[in-house]
Order: sequence, then structure tokens, then C-alpha cells
Amino acid sequence: MAKKMMYSFAEKKDSANGIVSTIMGTISLIFFLAMVYASYYMRGEAGLYAGAFGLCGAVFAAVGFVVGILSFSEKNIRYKYPKLGSVMCGVMFVVWLSMFLIGF
Repeated sequence: MAKKMMYSFAEKKDSANGIVSTIMGTISLIFFLAMVYASYYMRGEAGLYAGAFGLCGAVFAAVGFVVGILSFSEKNIRYKYPKLGSVMCGVMFVVWLSMFLIGF
């Protein structure tokens, strides 16, 4: 017997947590660019500033990744922002982690 097709007419909305995750990934990227600019502008002597930008950027990336993953469990949402935020935060966290491990 053929399976009956089920249609859902519930309007899908953007996930608030997905949007928050995308914003946190963008903030982490801005911190990375600010750290690179500060290090270039101070000719490599931006130790405290680079450390502060790095720690804040890593925290934003980690929290944004967790929020993005948790946003997939919401019902009737579009998955554009959760996917974008999770990937952006995951990539930025890997970048921050590699920067910390290399010792820049």
C-alpha cells in the first residue's frame, strides 16, 4: 500500500537562536580582524590587546557554536541561520584554537 502524502501549511520562521549564533560568529570574526590589525599597527607588540581579542573571540565562537547546535531542535524553523551560525562559529573556534596552540 502506498504511503499517504502529508502536507504541512505551518509557516516557518527564522530561528532566534540561529540568528544569535550567526551574530556571535560575526563578532568573533570582527575580533579576529581587530587582533590582526592591532598586531600590524603596533608592529608585533600588541600582546595584551591581542590576548584580550583572542580570548573574547574564542568565547564568542564556542558559545555561538553551542547555541547554533541547540537551535536545530526548534520546530517549524528555516535552517539557514542555524547552519550559517554553526559553521561560522565552528570554523572561527578552530582558527582561535590553532592560534592558541601555535602560540601567536
